[in-house]
Amino acid sequence: MCIKSNLSRLMLKAGALAVAGLFYGAPAWCLDGNSDSEESFLADMPVVLTASRLSQPVDEAPAAVTVIDRQMIRDAGIWDLSEVFRLVPGMYVAYHATDTYTTDSTVSYHGLSDAYGHRMQVLVDGRSVYSPIFGGTLWSDIPVALDDIERIEVIRGPDSASYGANSFMGVINIITRHASESQGKMLSLSAGSNHDEAVARYGGQNGDLTYRLTASARNDHGESSVMNAPLSTLSGWNYNKLDDKQIRLLAIRADYRLGNRDELEFQFGYNGGTRQEGWPASVPDSTSALGGRKVENQFELFKWRRALNNGGDFSVQFYRANESSTATLLNTKNGQILNGDTNADRYDLEIQHTLLPSASTRIVWGGSVRSDNAYAPLYFQNGITRMPQYQAQSFFLSRIFGNLEWRVWPDLIFNLGAMSESSSYTGTAITPRAAVNWHVVPNHTLRASYSEATRTPTMYEKNREAAYLGNYLRNEMQSEQIKSSEVGYLGKFSGLNVDLRIFSDALTGLIALNGSALVSDNLNSGNARVKGFEGQLQWDVGTRTRLVYSFSHVEIASNNQDGIPYATAAPRNGQSMMLTHRFNQNWNASLMNYQAGATHMIDSDSGPSDNPRYFVDFSRRWDARLAYRFKAGRGSGELALIVQNLADAQYFEYRHDNEVPGRTAWLNLKLEM
Repeated sequence: MCIKSNLSRLMLKAGALAVAGLFYGAPAWCLDGNSDSEESFLADMPVVLTASRLSQPVDEAPAAVTVIDRQMIRDAGIWDLSEVFRLVPGMYVAYHATDTYTTDSTVSYHGLSDAYGHRMQVLVDGRSVYSPIFGGTLWSDIPVALDDIERIEVIRGPDSASYGANSFMGVINIITRHASESQGKMLSLSAGSNHDEAVARYGGQNGDLTYRLTASARNDHGESSVMNAPLSTLSGWNYNKLDDKQIRLLAIRADYRLGNRDELEFQFGYNGGTRQEGWPASVPDSTSALGGRKVENQFELFKWRRALNNGGDFSVQFYRANESSTATLLNTKNGQILNGDTNADRYDLEIQHTLLPSASTRIVWGGSVRSDNAYAPLYFQNGITRMPQYQAQSFFLSRIFGNLEWRVWPDLIFNLGAMSESSSYTGTAITPRAAVNWHVVPNHTLRASYSEATRTPTMYEKNREAAYLGNYLRNEMQSEQIKSSEVGYLGKFSGLNVDLRIFSDALTGLIALNGSALVSDNLNSGNARVKGFEGQLQWDVGTRTRLVYSFSHVEIASNNQDGIPYATAAPRNGQSMMLTHRFNQNWNASLMNYQAGATHMIDSDSGPSDNPRYFVDFSRRWDARLAYRFKAGRGSGELALIVQNLADAQYFEYRHDNEVPGRTAWLNLKLEM
């Protein structure tokens, strides 16, 4: 269906959802009295860095952007980093969705994803944390502490023009604080039902060198072992997966100024510990990691930036990342012992140059090369020891990118960008983007854009192509393709910011992979048309109260090739609300509500199936946070009570066998000096 011909109908639906949400119970957020930076940040249109690699006001960016700042993260009272994305329009988050390869949550934009969320790119300070083996993001394994995050920028839509393949449905860029912004000492202690954690941070300075060191230890006891209200009567399906986690983290950042023009940045991160995996022995035909999977995730990053005389800049960034794990797996059906060890190395070098050719134009361009090497005997050959050539995989990537911002008139801005990318898996692809932003009147902007993007097969998918089809291949696995069109509106009224988006995406060449094999000789058989609307409202209800309300409506049309349920692989309707109120300088509280419609997500373990037990019904959750701030000697402190799932709702996310925890509460004490 054409966007233009249905614009009025979609806008009516958007307005109806917004009004319903406001009367429904409305969550939002508010800032405490000492947060001048957040107040000024929201007073005008925020500046974003991710959409085009240029620093731009959000109403001049070529894509829809949601910004989550550190105050919003704190007020949301989240435990897992993945949970904060429930506040983003169109985002689907499922708690501990997978039982394989470190049980973890999934985050996807507009659904159409398996448990690893491999159709979206995730960056930390511009460094990709997209897993080489299965794709997607291992959220619990990222070496970043919540308190070290400055802000998160979420690009809602394809962005391969800026970040290449796998920036397919959207991009998340987690931006950590500069070392100079984290000076002094901080101690945070959390304890409660299923949760306990200790975090310590120290930031210091020595001349032009500023640095920060953060260490933490976390125990997460996850879901209940026995379901309260199972959806299936099949034998053993009244048990939740094993998902306890022990997480140990160390993060170091150092920033060194070399005169007025140059700055060096160094980062080191380590995340390790034991993660349970699999199912209890009482579940028939289950596989579990004996003693848990031992996980390590580590990276080192070096970056040099130079400010140029004409207002531009030049940077060189190099990072090495490693994700590894050891696991002895037991299959209860046949007693077979399997080697679940994995190891993946990534080396990435990127150069970027920003210049200002004229008063009305800015250009950013650059290029990068990447090498991924991974070893995973079980996942790359499914335990078939007679094929040792499939135990290891290598992947090479090179790319050149560029974006032009052209201010034709003061109120009319064009963004034109593209990336040329060549990989050892799929050859060369060019992904363009064109966008125009028109400030119709002050504080009211219309945006129209068109972009194309690709997703490269993961190592796991590419291995299945070779190991299972072998010489019988009729064609070679190619990248998935998306062509996306959108119209957006950003408006600023008295105390109210509005962000609306209408979109239409055509997805082709979706890789038909289910379970341990490709489902047909046509490797890229999947197609889907995704269209809908979404928006976010930020409303200063009063001087001490703030409301944020997000909504989305998604419709997917597909003939569900090879029995894969593309047409139901996203909630049709979703919304989130966050209400924060500051009672005085000491007390503040926040109330959150998250809702997601029924869905039948694509699941790589289930195989093609229309069995209704794989459908997950509508879900609703309420969270709350109450905090008291106080003086602590020369510093300050905060004591907060966080309660998730206030109503103790029994519901499922992602799949019928994934019942989320009931009411969970914990106390957090934070001291800063």
